[in-house]
Amino acid sequence: MIKCVPALALLASGLLATPAFAAGGTSAAPDPAPSATTATPKMPAIVVVKKKATTVAKQSAPEITDAWAAKFGDLGPAYIAAVKLAQAAKYDEAIKAFNALNKPDDPRVNNWIGFSLRKQGKVDEAMPFYDKALKAAPDFTPAHEYLGEAYIQMKDLAKAKDQLAQIEKLCGNKTCEEYKDLSEAVAKAKL
Repeated sequence: MIKCVPALALLASGLLATPAFAAGGTSAAPDPAPSATTATPKMPAIVVVKKKATTVAKQSAPEITDAWAAKFGDLGPAYIAAVKLAQAAKYDEAIKAFNALNKPDDPRVNNWIGFSLRKQGKVDEAMPFYDKALKAAPDFTPAHEYLGEAYIQMKDLAKAKDQLAQIEKLCGNKTCEEYKDLSEAVAKAKL
């Protein structure tokens, strides 16, 4: 009991922080009385937040960086992880990850679910997701591209070319990535 009294006295005076406070976390123990030292334990939390933001930015490779985030909102690191799963051909995992975002009306989520289904050969199941993406955002060129690729899989080159024309109209040129990718797919199509 005598050994605890000095520690409690130091804790109450703010000179001794619990391990959770020292690590920038929280503790079930009551907050110490306000003093100059109570701000110190919060500093690591600020640094951690900055490090997380930096880490997320580094994870956002150019092919994943979502130019549509300004229009539809940032979906965060879970979205980036789901995109990476789809790009790595882990389609079932990707679909689960996109569904876990709980954003059933987001055109990006619907487009990627459609992509994942289409890549599994489930083109008929993919089509409603592309439709939903384009209903929410008619100017969403990535959905036009993937819908065009779905039409190629369905052996409907005319509809694929319609999507290509739509992309050209939306981009205002033939140099945007979606136009180039679908144009290449149309050229390679052996229908």
